[in-house]
Order: sequence, then structure tokens, then C-alpha cells
Amino acid sequence: MPDEQTRAAIAVLYRVIRPEPRLRLGESEARTLAPLVAQWLEHGATPADLARALLPGLPVPLHSPTAILRNRLERKLSPAHPDVRPAVDHRPECTKCNDPVPEPGICRPCAGLATRRAPAVGGGAGVTRAGAARVREAVRAARDALQLGPNGVNVG
Repeated sequence: MPDEQTRAAIAVLYRVIRPEPRLRLGESEARTLAPLVAQWLEHGATPADLARALLPGLPVPLHSPTAILRNRLERKLSPAHPDVRPAVDHRPECTKCNDPVPEPGICRPCAGLATRRAPAVGGGAGVTRAGAARVREAVRAARDALQLGPNGVNVG
């Protein structure tokens, strides 16, 4: 059974790679990467730091998620700063799905006591149309302010 530091490193790793479906890892793979993740955490890295180091610019096709993660964890680790304490996340997580929970243990959906809610992201096509209209309006205003013609040449 892994120690607390290893469990915490695995939880952080799973949380960081969750947005990228090509980086699915099994428990044994995550356990092999946990010491490297723990090193990052000891150096004061946050989950956001790990995400910036691990997720951008993944190759297509991605043949070995474990190998690419190991390579990036080893290659991109910065030296420890003596004045930086390790980032400690005090929020407990569900032991099954790693979602945040109010108290240590498993969340209600994993316990079968509730259905998992879909995350509320954006507002769909209406929000996209409204945002695109605002962008077009801002570009027109900037063009008018700079007195640029439709082809981007200054006419003023």
C-alpha cells in the first residue's frame, strides 16, 4: 500500500492529466510516476505548474503516455528554491474519483447516494454567437479608431 506522500502525488497527477483523454494511466503507471510528481511538489510546484509542463504540445499520435510524462517530469523539473515550501492542498478528495469532497472518504455519487451532475460550462451556441458579435464589434471599433480600411491599410 502506498504511503501518504505517494497517494497525494498520484492524486495530483490524475487531477492534472484529467483534461487530456490521451493521457489515461493505470494505477501501476501512476504509482511509477508518483516519485517524480512528489519531487515537483517538494520543489514548490503547484498542479497548475505541472499542467503547464505536462499538457501542451503532446505528439500526435501519442504512443506511450507514461513515457512522455516521465520524460517531461524529469526534463522540466526546476531546481528547488530554499524559500519555497511545498504546496499543500488541504482539500480532501474522493478516494475513488478524486473529486473534491467536504470530508475525507468517498463522494455521494461514488457511494451510490446521488447522481453525478454534469459540469455547467458555458451557455452553448447563444453565448458563442454573442461573444463572436462582441469580438466583431471590437475589431470594427479598433479599425475605425486607427482609420484602417477593410484590407488593413491605413487610409487616414
